[in-house]
Amino acid sequence: LRIKKGFVPYALDLLEVLAYDSNLYVRKSCGPFALSHVCYKDSRSAFERLRKWMKIKDRNVRWNVAMSLGVWFGQTHPEESLKLLKILAKDKERFIWRAAASSLIKLIRKHPKLKQEVFSWENCEECLNVVKRYVEE
Repeated sequence: LRIKKGFVPYALDLLEVLAYDSNLYVRKSCGPFALSHVCYKDSRSAFERLRKWMKIKDRNVRWNVAMSLGVWFGQTHPEESLKLLKILAKDKERFIWRAAASSLIKLIRKHPKLKQEVFSWENCEECLNVVKRYVEE
């Protein structure tokens, strides 16, 4: 995706509509791919927007946020990504905390130093149990 930094807010407006879509193809193309690439261009405004989206009750939106943090964009900003993933890892919906677990696995594999911090989190045991299965302690 070729997008200039100045157009990131407009692109995020367009992607927000897609973030609600429950279609498997749209979902897998939105968060892990399109959203991550757009956010990479302007991380400050992207994290601002993702924090707002995390509060939306729609599970597909929260899933897309979680999945965008485990790939290119999230791996480039691991500390800030962890702040959001820590919240998503505590989500009551399995669909969401599993997406957070998937992104955490990818982040820890890319940045092994994050492992100790992630494994110290409380009140998200289900999510961390999944992460521990795929990442050595």
